[in-house]
Amino acid sequence: MGFEFWPAVLAGLAGGLVMTAMMTTMQKAGKTEMDMALVEGSMFTGDRGKAKAIGLMMHLVVMSALVIGSIYGLLFAWLDVDSGNAWWVGAVIGVVHGLIAGMAMAMLPAMHPRMHAGATTTPAAAGSPVELEPPGLFAKNYGAATPPGLVMGHVVYGLVLGLVYALLAS
Repeated sequence: MGFEFWPAVLAGLAGGLVMTAMMTTMQKAGKTEMDMALVEGSMFTGDRGKAKAIGLMMHLVVMSALVIGSIYGLLFAWLDVDSGNAWWVGAVIGVVHGLIAGMAMAMLPAMHPRMHAGATTTPAAAGSPVELEPPGLFAKNYGAATPPGLVMGHVVYGLVLGLVYALLAS
């Protein structure tokens, strides 16, 4: 398959939506405290509502669709992946993506203005400013299920992206 921008963007968005649904399900089930939309959005504002909205746009549109979707599409082209193999190649790339993302979690406090030791991810009161606990390596501080969920979420992201890209790219 060759690289095609719009199919890569749409495939990245599809993968991001499925991954976000997985993260939300884990949060609702009490398996993780990680809210990636809040983590990303609170880099721009301390207002919890605005941070979640900004973070969701950043995670889905900018990162999942435009940036990472394009990178996966370029990798498919570079590796000369056949459309029938894109789903499992996407999943393998997702493993690497998940491992990199998990290691990057430990570096977040160095660049995040609202992340410090002793903070909690849950609001102290309605309207309280956002303060986040550092996630640690593979976001282990956000719950025992978070590290495997983080990696598995990226594997599923890559799998879905590969399937959708193979369907949309000519």
